[in-house]
Amino acid sequence: MTSRIGAHGSRVVATRIASAGLAASPGLVASLALAASLAASFALAASFALAACGKSERSPGAGSASAAPPVAPVTIDVAAVNALVPAALQGKLVFERRELVIQRGAHQASYAVAAPAGWTQTSKLFAHLRPAGASATAPRFEVGSNCDGPCTPRSWEAIADRVNFAPRARGKVLKDERSAGRRTMIAEVESAGAKTTDVVVAWWADGDKRYRVCTAALDDALRDAAPAFDRACQAVAASGDD
Repeated sequence: MTSRIGAHGSRVVATRIASAGLAASPGLVASLALAASLAASFALAASFALAACGKSERSPGAGSASAAPPVAPVTIDVAAVNALVPAALQGKLVFERRELVIQRGAHQASYAVAAPAGWTQTSKLFAHLRPAGASATAPRFEVGSNCDGPCTPRSWEAIADRVNFAPRARGKVLKDERSAGRRTMIAEVESAGAKTTDVVVAWWADGDKRYRVCTAALDDALRDAAPAFDRACQAVAASGDD
């Protein structure tokens, strides 16, 4: 291969020298042909190096942003929630789809959830509901988020356990289910002399800056409706900056 390139290069150089009207000695032709051959080799090597560099610096999938895993849509099945309301409470406790909007200065968020009809939002600062005209602390239904400190990605499972579940676990636990990124508890608790049946559902994802929680504190009149509130808390569509 080298001898062929050298011979071809010599003929090309000799032709160009002759066309320029110059005398071409064999030594001059050979030297110029060698220089041209070396220059071509260097150019070829450089092109291979650049190509290899480009491949090594480009990560797989470069040029297109890696798509975040799609968020599964939340299905709020009001009929399924109402089906769990005990017969004794039919007509007294009816769930409907509600859009609870909260506003704190420039921050706004909303929670779509199956919630009791007729219950009123106590403040635009929180997505908290109580029966109209109620003055007692229970019953109540609440949806929101929590950081319990800096709102940066942390171990929400441990934080939710400490804040929401461990205190209620001191009472009589009727249900305690855990799955990846979610925990549900129903427990009978007593606080300040008042007995309630509490429903707590907390959920989170890796990398979240906060976790979400849905709770219901039910008095004796509504305690048997705990499964309905549990089902309602399992499907909450949150949006915005809470």
